[in-house]
Amino acid sequence: MSDIILHQWEISPFCQKVSRILKFKGISYDTVNYNGILGAKVPLLSKVGKVPVIDHNGQRIQDSTRIARYLEETYPNTPRLYPEDPNQKALAELWEDWADEALYFYEVYLRVNDPEALDEAIRISSIGRPAYEKPMVKGFILAELKTQLFFQGLGRMKSENVETEFRRHLDRIEQVLSQSEWLVGDSLTIADIAVAAQLGEVIRTSKKFRKEILDRPFIALWYKKQTG
Repeated sequence: MSDIILHQWEISPFCQKVSRILKFKGISYDTVNYNGILGAKVPLLSKVGKVPVIDHNGQRIQDSTRIARYLEETYPNTPRLYPEDPNQKALAELWEDWADEALYFYEVYLRVNDPEALDEAIRISSIGRPAYEKPMVKGFILAELKTQLFFQGLGRMKSENVETEFRRHLDRIEQVLSQSEWLVGDSLTIADIAVAAQLGEVIRTSKKFRKEILDRPFIALWYKKQTG
């Protein structure tokens, strides 16, 4: 058994972010998935009541950003997530925060408002669970994510406007990557991992936007370098 246990919801970009971090740092870990109605147990894992959560050496750490910082401090001899240069570190953290707090909601919007993407997300979220759980999972996901979108604001915007703005974000990422191999500095950082984790969920579930993302050559090359 590995020293680290990652409690995750398979379809969560934040859980995927932590998984990518652990792999990048070469840290072995085991996962506990909360697919299907097992998601009802997630609030018992921490005071915040969300995943990802990791268990390590008797400690329980919640939130992907806190987990990233904890792993950076605890495993200093593994590849660095954060640049040593203070300015580059600040830029990397800004990218991470933007991915987590802004790009995330576009990923959610595209999932909720595309029936094919939603069906694929439900399929992934139900792996290993009885088929009868799927309608319950779908109802929960729709209610939870639509509430998030409404209060965040995207849920009250016209679909064409949201999609246009998402494409603008893709164009900005493409522009940065046309000038540099990575988003910050000359090596992979938390900036790349955080942004790729969000875009990866769109690529995984949305046929329409998978093509739009990967048709941008610099994003496609950057993403391939992270996923193999």
